[in-house]
Amino acid sequence: MKRWLILSLLLNAVLLAGILAGIRRGGGWRYLLQRLQYGESGLYANRQDQLARLPEQPGAIVFVGDSQIEQGEWHEWLGDQPPVLNRGITGDGTEGVLARLDTDVLRQKPSKIVLCVGINDLFFGKKPDEVAALYRRLVQGLRQGAPQADLLLVSVLPVNNQVRNTGLDNARVRELNAAIRQIAGEWAVSYLDLYGPLADADGRLAAKFTADGVHLNGLGYGVWKHNLASYFNK
Repeated sequence: MKRWLILSLLLNAVLLAGILAGIRRGGGWRYLLQRLQYGESGLYANRQDQLARLPEQPGAIVFVGDSQIEQGEWHEWLGDQPPVLNRGITGDGTEGVLARLDTDVLRQKPSKIVLCVGINDLFFGKKPDEVAALYRRLVQGLRQGAPQADLLLVSVLPVNNQVRNTGLDNARVRELNAAIRQIAGEWAVSYLDLYGPLADADGRLAAKFTADGVHLNGLGYGVWKHNLASYFNK
């Protein structure tokens, strides 16, 4: 009996150590508590409902995608002539953007569309070729639904697993970006590489541009804005 008790305690200790290590790799206790307190599904639904109810602004520039888009203050970075609309939602992926194309993008009859999405698909376990197939459908929907609009495909940004272990290998990000570049060529639309300008010498998202290894700080968005200049000055 004593032997089984000791064995049980050892197994529980190993399990606890594994859980603690997983929490640490996932961003620590603060990050875990924040995720538990603010469920992404509820936040997503709330924002999606709000975006669907906003008035139409024909001719606007529409930024659409995930948290990298949502967290950018685009109308202040770029001005508001024509109007600049932020249609990013934290946690979104290619399928989510596909589902809300009509309500959030196409009904605006935009003059320009800036698309940045795909990293959450990789986080959710999809392979780069699976994401690329969905991304191709997304671009097709945008071109057919808004043929008058200039479309810019923005590369997926690198991550930095030294700042925080994200669980994502940048090799998968680069593979997806190669597919997005190819899709841009197939549809004769613009492609903006932000991976290079935001990466350090080792191909990671440079630590000076992020606090959590994934999302950009103000300095990072400044780089993004600078690299948009040639597209908006056409």
